[in-house]
Amino acid sequence: MALNIPVIDKQHIWLIAMIVELEEDIESETPYRLEENFSRSLTKALDYTLEHFSLEEKALELMNYPKLGQHRVQHMRFIGVLRRRARERMAGDYRKASLNLLRNMRTWLYQHILSEDRAYLDAFTLNYEKVKDAIELQFNTSPHREEVEELYNIITYSPVSVEPEDLPTLDDDNLKLISELWHRYRLKTGIAIVDMQHLWLLKLLVKLEKMHKQRLKQQIGSDEVSPKIKEALAATVDYIREHFATEEAIMRQFHFHGTMTHLKQHRGFDRLISELVLHGGENDFDAVSKLLQDLKEWLISHIAVEDKKLFYFFRYRLGEVNDYVRKLNQEGRIHIWKDAVHIYRLLVNYEEVSGAKV
Repeated sequence: MALNIPVIDKQHIWLIAMIVELEEDIESETPYRLEENFSRSLTKALDYTLEHFSLEEKALELMNYPKLGQHRVQHMRFIGVLRRRARERMAGDYRKASLNLLRNMRTWLYQHILSEDRAYLDAFTLNYEKVKDAIELQFNTSPHREEVEELYNIITYSPVSVEPEDLPTLDDDNLKLISELWHRYRLKTGIAIVDMQHLWLLKLLVKLEKMHKQRLKQQIGSDEVSPKIKEALAATVDYIREHFATEEAIMRQFHFHGTMTHLKQHRGFDRLISELVLHGGENDFDAVSKLLQDLKEWLISHIAVEDKKLFYFFRYRLGEVNDYVRKLNQEGRIHIWKDAVHIYRLLVNYEEVSGAKV
């Protein structure tokens, strides 16, 4: 997650430390300390936004970054999210406010830094000498400098990471690719299990595409990659079929009016993935490349159009759907992977930070 811009990396570590502290507060919370700890965490989060956003925007302004306005809007939206958390404090539900604040901070860390901050990295590298003195001066005059420096030194010189636990086992590039597909094509349906499975499918597709490109570029010997591609293909196909079975079970259970049309589309897609499996172990690179592209395009178009129809039918029965999904999970008819839950929390909940109202 490091950008290799020392001052900014230090402030990002400051945010990570706040997240860890808030997680620990929630886990060990006693009722009478809820208000005190939430107030402290919210104050620290506001201090972070004032310090970090001001420094970052100053640097981007000095180097005439063309997307400065867009970056500022993201900052303003996150501040708006913190204000909503403050209103929850006024309502007296400190546990809910703490959990929401934790979700917001984690999402900001793994989405804004992963996409928007990385987008300016090349420009920052080129203009670093121009902005270095100004941002270091601002950082050195901050009332929080000693605290942030101490955290940075602990992380830099300690083999133990303080990043939040139980995060997806994905590297930054994979998570960024999944995020870009998810938001670019507006794939959220609003049905939790469906969105979770869609995100996991995107994860499998991203992995499969990367492995295929590696083989094309001959970065790894073909004898080694071919079995891995077969394995990845099999995992993707199995999960697609499990996902279809989940959707179909829900549609039948609640008598969705478009069930038969939806099923026909699923069956048609089965033919495409069977063909992909057939070519997967062969060296017909062109065929596999085309089929992978077809696979991705079909899934995206199907999710963006057909699966969204499910939400409009189920929107007043989401609680019943969730109860039914729990039953399917308990019976072993579906599998909800831990990493899939984390990716869902990060990417779906990011929409609140991106401007959606809570």
